Amino acid sequence: MSKKPSLSSRIREYILIHIENGDWPPEHQIPAESELMKQFDASRMTVHRALKELAAEGFIYRQRGLGSFVSRRTPRSELLVITNIADEIKNRGGDYYCELLYLAAEPESALTAHVFGKGKNIARSKVVHSENNVPIQLEDRYVDLRTAPKYLEVDFTTTTAHTYLMQAAPLQKAEHELTAVRPNREQQRFLNIGPDEPCLLLRRKTWSRDRLVSYAELLYPGSRFSFGGVFQPSS
Repeated sequence: MSKKPSLSSRIREYILIHIENGDWPPEHQIPAESELMKQFDASRMTVHRALKELAAEGFIYRQRGLGSFVSRRTPRSELLVITNIADEIKNRGGDYYCELLYLAAEPESALTAHVFGKGKNIARSKVVHSENNVPIQLEDRYVDLRTAPKYLEVDFTTTTAHTYLMQAAPLQKAEHELTAVRPNREQQRFLNIGPDEPCLLLRRKTWSRDRLVSYAELLYPGSRFSFGGVFQPSS
């Protein structure tokens, strides 16, 4: 005989169903503890336990004196897969928007010489990608114009670097490095975050036809984004 769910679990499930089916969208105020106590004929301790668990797992947040509200779920990207950020956002049901900050030929520097070698013709672009009008990624990208000769002609307000490069220089392999950093003042301004906001910095190199095509530094506010992935070893 299966064990009957506890009253706390039933309250938790009731709230989760309303969140997951969209009845209660982000920032929606969920019923007060007193209402849940009456609806489920439960003690305050039982209701409090259910709400505390949901808050710890990030489904809701609580404000003293105001009540409990549905959280905005942190977008997550697959670390082991290279995708188009515009498609990621749209597939989550979000509204995608980007702002082109910079696009020009890049003078040779210590960074470009180290990454691509000396004497290369390099372009650089900077784009802020937003989901539902909230900036979630600052893309600072360097591209070898030998492999993507029309990069400086691309309208990055209507397409992404990922889309163009996948056509101009089909992906052969990629290299990732993920670190935690503090944003500088310029990055804070572009991402609309404070100086104490921890960020995730994904450094990515991509190759096509045995040639390094792109080096990108992708900066994400830690409170607005996360990474994950699934690895299944071969048998």
